[in-house]
This record gives sequence, C-alpha cells and structure tokens, in this order.
Amino acid sequence: MIKTYVINLPRSKERREDILSECAKFNIVPEIIGVDGKKFTETELRELVYDLDRNPLSRSEVGCALSHRTVYADMVKKDIPFALILEDDIVFKFDPRPILKEFSKHSSDEPIVYLLHKDESQHIVKSRINSILVGDFRFFQIFRGWSAYGYILSKKAAANILHYQTPVKVMADYWEMFEINDLIRYYVCEKEIVAHPSEHDSILEDDRNLTSRIVRKKYFQHLRRQVAFRTRVKNYFFLRRYVLRRSFLKLIGRWL
Repeated sequence: MIKTYVINLPRSKERREDILSECAKFNIVPEIIGVDGKKFTETELRELVYDLDRNPLSRSEVGCALSHRTVYADMVKKDIPFALILEDDIVFKFDPRPILKEFSKHSSDEPIVYLLHKDESQHIVKSRINSILVGDFRFFQIFRGWSAYGYILSKKAAANILHYQTPVKVMADYWEMFEINDLIRYYVCEKEIVAHPSEHDSILEDDRNLTSRIVRKKYFQHLRRQVAFRTRVKNYFFLRRYVLRRSFLKLIGRWL
C-alpha cells in the first residue's frame, strides 16, 4: 500500500488516539505530521507567509497549510510516487486498502489530486471523458471543491503545490487556486471512502470566522488576478462548458 500521512497537532492528543485507532482497523500505520501556527512569532510568520500584512489567513490556517506542505516536501525528498493524506478527525466509510493497493500499482507523471471525500462545495463533472480509472475506482473531474481531510496526490502535484506555497499564500484546501495556476488537476472518487463526522468541530473554523468574508474574498481575488491570462481563459471556458452541459441535461430531464 502507499504511504499514509496524518495531519495532527502535538497538543491534540485525543484526536491522535482516535485517528490511530481508525487507521489500525485497516492495518494502516501513518506518519504523524503537524505544525502549530499559533506558536510562531511575528518575525517567523513574515518569513513563512506571503504578504503577511494583507494576507487574511489565520494562524491555524497557516499551520494547516504548513503541515500539508511538510508532507509534500517529504514526498519530493523521498521520491514517493503517491501518498494518502488524512486529517485527524476523519472516519473511513469503506475499507481503504483496495484503493491504496491500486495506487501502489498505478503510475502517473501528471500533477493530480484524488479526493476521497465528497461535500456540497464540489461541482462534479460526471462524464467518463473527464474521468480517470484507477483499478476499479473511477474519479470524476471537479471544480470549486474544498476540503483536504482525505486525499491522495501524486509526487508531481506535491512538488507543484510545494513551490507555490513557499511562502504560504492560501489555505491548504484551496484546490481551485492551485488548478487555475496550472499546478494540478483534481478529481473526486465516485465512491466516498472518507467522511468528516459533523460532530467534530473544526479547529480552523473558529479562527477563520474572525476574519471578514469580504476581506478574504477581496484578497483571494487579488491573487487570482495574478494568474496568467491564458490560464484564466482556459479555466473560464471549462466552467462555461460545464454550466451549459448541466443546464442542457436538466432541460432534457424535464422533457422526459
């Protein structure tokens, strides 16, 4: 099976015990990595975070991004083709071992992220033309998807995000920003492997809510405007094609 990493802060002992117990059910022995953003001084943050005076990321979000970035650096350094990354508050809805075994045989030089979870923010392009088959598991292309609590990524994707996130610019799960910068393509598994129990409170949300949504939106729009014009046009037409296709299928459905 492919290597597994778990994002867990040293101070979150109960969560660590829970995720290790969950992994042990399937004989998965993960490597624990966690960076606590609240422990950095202002001087250290200026070295770690891009445009610190305007960047709206909370300290918790910075720590989360650095944790995922540490995983990517480890993958690149050790030449790991694919890795499973889990956050410490997930549960497996299905046995993950079959898909992990398939990826251990899978080869790809493409910068691809494979999400193993589903949420309402994802816009899924359910077309076999825009899908990837890994063994018996089909992944559909998505856009505007969030969350990074359970995913597999290739070494090329890890290297690309690592470069972009040095210093940290955006949240660890801002897949759309990574895609519009031509760093990755991302897909979601048609079978939901990993779930995020609603009863678990997010450590990030408490800090994230302290920052105005308007401030965050304006800043990330500023970063998006830095993307090459050619890349913005390509992503615009992909989005238009998806919207038109979805509208057409809805219209056909009404006729039928």
